[in-house]
Amino acid sequence: MNQYANPNSTSICLLLHDVSDRPDSSGFTQPTAAKYKHSVRQFADYLDAVSETELLVVPSTQPSQRRKHDDRHPVAPTVTFTFDDGGAAAPTAAKLLEGRGWRGVFFVTTDLIGTRGFMTEQQIVELHQRGHIIGSHSCSHPDVFRSLKRQEMRDEWQRSRDVLQELLNCDVDHASVPGGDCDRATLEEASAAGYRQIFTSEQQTKTWTCGDATCYGRLMMVETTSPETLQRWLFHPTIGILPERFLRFTKSSVKQLMGPMYVRLMHKRRQLHKAG
Repeated sequence: MNQYANPNSTSICLLLHDVSDRPDSSGFTQPTAAKYKHSVRQFADYLDAVSETELLVVPSTQPSQRRKHDDRHPVAPTVTFTFDDGGAAAPTAAKLLEGRGWRGVFFVTTDLIGTRGFMTEQQIVELHQRGHIIGSHSCSHPDVFRSLKRQEMRDEWQRSRDVLQELLNCDVDHASVPGGDCDRATLEEASAAGYRQIFTSEQQTKTWTCGDATCYGRLMMVETTSPETLQRWLFHPTIGILPERFLRFTKSSVKQLMGPMYVRLMHKRRQLHKAG
């Protein structure tokens, strides 16, 4: 795979899902989804924690949006808020970001647009018009993306991009990998479909390239993530994320060992959402 780490690019990308005081009203609703949802108060506390660091918050991770920080760190890290799935509560998070003068990146599962718990076309257009970036989170949010055949991956990426570009009447070049299950083929097919900014669930802050795309790791925010933990990541984006990187490595290893059993487990979890 044509992947090369960029040691000079530190992008602290935060991965969130739904921000709502009614978590069952937004996004996926199976029991395992609950830990990825945050109350409005929790999210506001995160915004306070980020503000205290005085780091630059940007919706785009392009180097041109970085700023000089100090002599020891000539290029300061940037912070980017990203939201997966396209849940109906996305406008709530967007409004809170806007209150700080910030914007975010919202990744949409296009097959779910307008269905129960997910944003409508009009809501997506309004977020775009207010300066937020809209990206693809695939068409159908496959249970285990890396288990798809190449043609299936290509179809997921291309169709979702086509839907969003027609809706927004602009180029859509941001994408995030659903489910956190990513491999070389996943990134290659996303790049081939025209995405130039690809966000993964890898717990890292250094960027790398694949094909024509820049790839990013993201730090997962769950319901037990405290503002203090967030500031640890922000102040120490290399050593401060080591506990989370170790946990991510352990979980990935277990998934690999489970093989087809993991795919069946994820499929069963999806059925719980549909039943709900």
